[in-house]
Amino acid sequence: MRHKISTTFGSIAVAMVIPNIAYSQQTDTADISSSSGVPEIVVTAQKRSESIQKVPATITALNSEALETRQVNDVAALQSQVPGLVVGETFGATLISLRGISTGVTSGAEDPSVATHINGVYQPRSRTIDSALVDLERVEVLSGPQGTLYGRNATAGVINYVLKRPSSSFQGEVTGSLGNYETRGIKGRVSGPLSDNVRLLASGVFENRDKGFTRNLLAGAPQSRLQTSRVAGGRAALDIDLTGGAKIELDAIYLDSESTPTTLAFGPSQESFIQAALNPQSFKPFNVYSNYRALDHTKYLQLIGAIDIPLSDDVSLKSITGYQRFRNHLRIDGDASATLVVESDARFRSNTFSQEINLNASSFDGRLKSIFGAFYYNDKFNHRGDSPFNLAFFGNQLFVFSVEGPIKGESYSAFTDHTFSVTDRLRLQGGIRFNHDKKSAATNILFSGVDVCPAPPASRSWDSWTPRLGVQYDVTDSSMLYAQYTKGFKAGGFAASSCMDEFEPEKISGVEVGLKARLFDNRVRFNIAGYSYRINDLQVQKVVDAGSLLVENAARAKVYGVEASLTAQLADHLRLDASGIIQSAKYAEFFNCNEKLFIGACGASDPRSQADRLSDASGNRLNRAPPYTANVGVEYDMPLNNGGKIVLRGESMFSGRVDYNEFPVPGSQQKAYSLQNAFLSYTSPNDRYVLRAFVKNIGDKAYKSGYLFFSAIRQDTGQYAPPRTYGAEATLKF
Repeated sequence: MRHKISTTFGSIAVAMVIPNIAYSQQTDTADISSSSGVPEIVVTAQKRSESIQKVPATITALNSEALETRQVNDVAALQSQVPGLVVGETFGATLISLRGISTGVTSGAEDPSVATHINGVYQPRSRTIDSALVDLERVEVLSGPQGTLYGRNATAGVINYVLKRPSSSFQGEVTGSLGNYETRGIKGRVSGPLSDNVRLLASGVFENRDKGFTRNLLAGAPQSRLQTSRVAGGRAALDIDLTGGAKIELDAIYLDSESTPTTLAFGPSQESFIQAALNPQSFKPFNVYSNYRALDHTKYLQLIGAIDIPLSDDVSLKSITGYQRFRNHLRIDGDASATLVVESDARFRSNTFSQEINLNASSFDGRLKSIFGAFYYNDKFNHRGDSPFNLAFFGNQLFVFSVEGPIKGESYSAFTDHTFSVTDRLRLQGGIRFNHDKKSAATNILFSGVDVCPAPPASRSWDSWTPRLGVQYDVTDSSMLYAQYTKGFKAGGFAASSCMDEFEPEKISGVEVGLKARLFDNRVRFNIAGYSYRINDLQVQKVVDAGSLLVENAARAKVYGVEASLTAQLADHLRLDASGIIQSAKYAEFFNCNEKLFIGACGASDPRSQADRLSDASGNRLNRAPPYTANVGVEYDMPLNNGGKIVLRGESMFSGRVDYNEFPVPGSQQKAYSLQNAFLSYTSPNDRYVLRAFVKNIGDKAYKSGYLFFSAIRQDTGQYAPPRTYGAEATLKF
């Protein structure tokens, strides 16, 4: 039935557009950057600058003005702008799903399914992906596998953050903000030339939320509010023009963030005697009894150096070098109760180096556009975690579960991609990437001082080939049909929380067929694509005998759907943007122990064999893969007689049911929901100052953003997304 719905949706949409393409071909003479139409967006998704409508892939792109108007200040805010994007949280880590594909592993050293880049540098740690949101020039979200150009860990897609560069004339701005939950902040930026060939940009941000979203109801608790936050950071960027048109771009980014995370109980324990030990507990959103001092403290440094050298009119060479230093201390109350039952105190640190070289070339009078590239990556990750257990049914005896050890990763790859214009309208595309990955680990696991992991250090390596083939055809000067076949992979590795258990790379292959069109004198931009993927060796967590938590390649999955977006200039100052996705993302083959069905049997010795405790999850939805999402926004900019303008924007986001467990058990799902946001801004004449106000989640909807069935206490736990927030800010430009 869902397949029929998806097919019907796509057929109707294409039928609506095709008749108008002929009309557009005859009348579309306006410049696509005309102010009366939908503005052009230039992206670098294929590692070269080109119009978003010329790229044969599904891309959502937001420029700096849109990001500021819509208050996109973290990756979670992109959910209301990008169809099929779901952002969740588990124990402080950000988990991103795109088109129903995400990482289902929470062992501590997992690789993502959506690769995030800042100025072309891959970000391996999920806690750092919001560090670039101060000086954003543009955000690009590429949906679907991107293994050829982006390599490892881009099975679901890619998020590219492109930062502002220093300006050629002196300019600056400062912004102060206030909001509910005692939120206040200040940020600023100055930019300008140091000489004829050197330009500098310096920026900084400081923001506090002193009143956390969650109330701690425990009298005398060390923290009366949880989910507070503090962020301080800065960036310096330097551009240097060299002779012959060469250019050096340098960036240094530093972030120091601190928050107080918590786990919330969604319902009572399935075991009455455990619930008696947990009391008091609250099962209301944003309420908790917690006796543990929470902390999520991250320090992060990133250095980026890029040099762009034009070798000729048709050939250019670019080098991108990145270094990242990451430190994190995480303390969280795992049992969401006033009793010390299960807590977590973990420290993570890593040092990461990457180097990429790209050679772009144009030949045969511009008919062949080529890129040749090489990439090297080295990541040294170390962790130590202590979890004290003090369970009433253990006679109140204290146990401490400790895990520590390094995990090292090294990767190198070479790739090439080509687009050849057979005619003025027909283009063929082909590319391939070879990737070699190597990982090593040495994990120590102690249970109350007893070594329970005697395994020696281990090392594994894998080779992967990720091609793409495609065809593009310009139906008119303003519309394009395309089809492409792509492959991608997510790196294998070792589960950080288990005893040296290794898993293989996850592999994805699929096709996408789409239409991109500009219609009615560029007053309408409409894009639609259908896609189908097969995922093999899906990395999943499995609970086996004696309670061991393993990561295995135990599953296959199938994903297919239709995604569409529409931007329409309804009047000179009125714009509509809408996007949506209908999809089916399900396990094709997966057997696991259902912890809620076999109470205690998955995590303890049991006379039944492991096979007798397994349930078939085939046909169930993938985690964080709603069957539909939709976003609708209406924006009106009203010019004023004094030369200023007012911008009003309202938007709604709709999501189908989200499953957080491979088994659709009560408590593990977030039912379908919708959110509404509103934005207002005033810009003075000559853009001297800007006043903004916003309300997000107007209806104050409480909806889950993370879930974990905590087998030790037989309870549904997790997190909620932020409640209603509102605020105002003022910007002075000079």
